[in-house]
Amino acid sequence: MNIWWGDPQDAYESEEVEAQDRNDVIVKDKQGRPISIEIIGLLPKELNVSEKLDQLTAGKKTPFILSSE
Repeated sequence: MNIWWGDPQDAYESEEVEAQDRNDVIVKDKQGRPISIEIIGLLPKELNVSEKLDQLTAGKKTPFILSSE
């Protein structure tokens, strides 16, 4: 989930939040002011798409197609 309080076109750099239990990203403008936060892992663990993709791709080095089969 992304929350913007500035203009997305002003996005210049991003940095991860320094916390062991979070993967959130702060987006900043050219002056270094935060204009957005991307909250990663907002969904419950069983619905967390990022975590499921990590599990599916663990150790795989080549591209593959996700399917329900």
